[in-house]
Amino acid sequence: MEKYLPYIVSIVSAIIAGRTSYVTARKQARIDLQKLERQHDLEIEKEREHFQMEKEKMEIEHRHQMELLEKKLENEMGTNIVNTVFSEAMKMPEVRQQLSQGMRNNTKKKH
Repeated sequence: MEKYLPYIVSIVSAIIAGRTSYVTARKQARIDLQKLERQHDLEIEKEREHFQMEKEKMEIEHRHQMELLEKKLENEMGTNIVNTVFSEAMKMPEVRQQLSQGMRNNTKKKH
């Protein structure tokens, strides 16, 4: 047995060292995995915030475009109303007569 004792001590030491290395490596892997999960969660939150900001930016741009379009339509509608009223008024003989008379009076005043 004394002959095998150095071998047994070496084997037991190797088993203990291997077991300790395994436990340490497993613990470190668990810690690394937790760090990766936290980092992943932070990245997801950052992407959510970025998406929310982009969404808000697009909504603001959309509202702005809608306001511009609304103003343009209001201007066009006002112009169309004025043109329609003027065209309809010009179809009336009384208005044409008054306009002609006003232009003649204006011409006489200048001379």
